[in-house]
Amino acid sequence: MARLGRLVKTTTFRLALLYTALFAGSVGALFVFVFINTSVFAERQTEAAIEAEVTGLQETFRREGIAGLINAINRRVDPNFRTDGIYILMSPGQKRLAGNLTSWPGDIRPDDLWISFSIVEMQTADAATADVRGLQFIVSGGYRLLVGRDIREARDFRAQLLRSLNIGLGITVALGVVGGFLFSRTIMGRVERITQTCRRIMRGDLSQRIDTAGQSDELSRLSESVNEMLDQIERLMNGLREVSDNVAHDLRTPLNRLRVRLEVAVNNAVDEKEKEELEEAIADADRLLATFSSLLRIARAEASLRRSFETVDLGSIVEDVVDLYQPLAEEKGIRFESNVEFGVKAWGDPNLIAQALANLVDNAVKYTPNGGEVMVSLKSESGLASLTVVDSGPGIPEAYREKVFGRLYRLDDSRSTPGSGLGLSLVWAVGKSHGLSIDLFDNTPGLVVTVRFPEASIASDA
Repeated sequence: MARLGRLVKTTTFRLALLYTALFAGSVGALFVFVFINTSVFAERQTEAAIEAEVTGLQETFRREGIAGLINAINRRVDPNFRTDGIYILMSPGQKRLAGNLTSWPGDIRPDDLWISFSIVEMQTADAATADVRGLQFIVSGGYRLLVGRDIREARDFRAQLLRSLNIGLGITVALGVVGGFLFSRTIMGRVERITQTCRRIMRGDLSQRIDTAGQSDELSRLSESVNEMLDQIERLMNGLREVSDNVAHDLRTPLNRLRVRLEVAVNNAVDEKEKEELEEAIADADRLLATFSSLLRIARAEASLRRSFETVDLGSIVEDVVDLYQPLAEEKGIRFESNVEFGVKAWGDPNLIAQALANLVDNAVKYTPNGGEVMVSLKSESGLASLTVVDSGPGIPEAYREKVFGRLYRLDDSRSTPGSGLGLSLVWAVGKSHGLSIDLFDNTPGLVVTVRFPEASIASDA
């Protein structure tokens, strides 16, 4: 049902319905034109036949008089001669002289030429219920003559024609809707495959490509163009990643050597002031090394492929991270609590997930003041793993909650507090590669970070 709902909302289905409506409207207009013209033609043909017969009867009256007219009418009402003719001849004294009507139709004005009436009730009727279409006139000597035709067959023909046109219009609309459904389903299937491929690419698997299935239509040509663009993006990303890795590796080596030399200089220094300056230089070198290490971890997280994932015991990871930061929290006088639901598993890279959780806990402990609280919880909600880190620190204003995931972004513009601004960047990179949902909320005071694993990433115990 949900798939049908999505199908109905697609642009292709709406276009198909629009074209169906336009075609049905044009066909309906054509049907109305045919019906009206057919009805008018049949009516005119009937009236023309009546007029021709009246002309013949008038000619007979002029040649043979009233007796000849009576004989002519009697011949026409003979069942062997004609069955659809309606005749009645009345004397000046309103006596019936000839014809197959027993009496003159009621409610007929003498000055009317063309009249319509019902044979059963012998009363005037509208076009929809009339049985007879007739022409009345006065013959010389005060005789009244009515000549008509039984139009029930013509009326039934019009009704049958109208039913046929309605059925044809209904079939046209039905075929248009079914055709639009099949057309939209075909296009939607191909678009859905393209969408799924793009989502896998967005999760970090740049090796994915859109399958063109050997076709050469517009979607296939679009897919080929997208594939070519992805090839170029992959080459650029790999080149950028290699440059970043090489730069980081190349800089880490001389920085490590510089740090070793600084340590040797500290050990050999005699002057206390000189020793303090050298120790500050060592601290700066450590911060540089930590920054490069974080950049390398982010690059690894962004390049992680789902084929290298494995079943991860999230409870064990949370326990290890809590044990790692428990002493630091106690040293700052922070109450550190954990609430872990064991048996919760997921699909991913255990090292990257552990590093992301460690970064979240590290930030919570770092920014929570003495006497504050930090809470780490893991639970399963509707079969989905949910990881939450809560602190009572300064929190993050709502306007900055999207910016803090950027590389090297820090809320402290003066950068007086320790850190490189890459902790949450790594969390975001891991979340993107694993398809995680990361949300930040206000704890008044403090921050609540909730990480939810998608359904596709949850691993069963089997």
